[in-house]
Amino acid sequence: MPQDLQDLHQKASEAMAEGEREKAIELYNKILENAPGDEIAHGQLMDLYFDTDKFKYYLMRANYNVVNQKIEHAINDTKKALNIDAESIEARVKLARLYRISNKNLKAIDEFNKIIELEPKYRDGYIELIGLYTLEDAIESAVGIAKKASDEFPDDEELKNILAKLYYDTGSYDLALGVVTDNFLKTKILLSDGKNDEAKAVLDTIHPKEKEQKAAYNLLLAEYFYNKNEFDNALNIINEYVNIMGPDAVSFQMKALCFEGKEDGFNSSVCFGYMKKAQGKNDEAIVEFNHAHSLNKKDKNVLTELASLYMGLGEKYTAMDFWNEIYELDGDIHAKEVLGEFYFAEGDYKMAEKYGKVKEGRASSDMPDKNYAEATEEDEGLIEKIISFFTKGK
Repeated sequence: MPQDLQDLHQKASEAMAEGEREKAIELYNKILENAPGDEIAHGQLMDLYFDTDKFKYYLMRANYNVVNQKIEHAINDTKKALNIDAESIEARVKLARLYRISNKNLKAIDEFNKIIELEPKYRDGYIELIGLYTLEDAIESAVGIAKKASDEFPDDEELKNILAKLYYDTGSYDLALGVVTDNFLKTKILLSDGKNDEAKAVLDTIHPKEKEQKAAYNLLLAEYFYNKNEFDNALNIINEYVNIMGPDAVSFQMKALCFEGKEDGFNSSVCFGYMKKAQGKNDEAIVEFNHAHSLNKKDKNVLTELASLYMGLGEKYTAMDFWNEIYELDGDIHAKEVLGEFYFAEGDYKMAEKYGKVKEGRASSDMPDKNYAEATEEDEGLIEKIISFFTKGK
């Protein structure tokens, strides 16, 4: 424990010992400002309120149970506090958030609706409620709350943009444009609505400085060129985005769409393959790379991706087929080593030898074409013994 917290604990203990209850409460609350999970402070506050304020006692006990990860107990304690004061915003917010972290979203929604009904100016309540409705895929309900929030806070630009984004998600572009204030979002809405020239005019007013803003700007500019069927320009801009953020699923998807627009099926499938791989959907990535392979049997990058993906899925024999194609393509040393190690581990020493992997002490040159599973030394009298056995008694 840091020295400053130790000092506060010491002072709080002294205050309690001297009967200075309010001072002790103040000090323990100060400790929690710096260390919200301090179990001792929570426990002491709980004790300090036990005889004097049952409402705060139950809230403190709820906090103590949260620290100890006893969420159901914390929910019950918060309900007991609400039985004492049903209109407490503090208690209702606590209960709503406890429901949320317990994945009881519908109950959390009910509580947040009660909160904004009791206190229409509680801004965070609207935002959390919108988030919960969105999680539950109740977008129309989220729109309704966002409209109510914008009416309650007419000068709040963040709330306007939240509403605009919800309108955008439901395809209500005109309504979105009626409230949006953020130029990045406005450009996105205009591009989706097919108003490309208007979007470009807004985009030209944006002068990004930060890394994330530059990346977002490039995505929008690439989308503009894509909408105008200027696919090469779009690809160049996507490369600028990649230089900033690195390759990701979004950049691969946009490249795939551009190549699709250029009627380049091979590169489109390759980029869709990388997109699926970046999303962790390796089964779907294999489908895309196989399609690319069907269009160009000699592309080494595609062969390597297929070999690696199949290996990752445990389909090692299929993977070796692709490593073999890579080896036959240009004698790739790594492919040769992979194949040699694989067949050696499988006990197929003849195939392992083909790729330069032989048993220790044996050279591959001038060696008879023979499987190492055979005996290295023959019994010179074996043939005679066999003949003798089968001719015995004749």
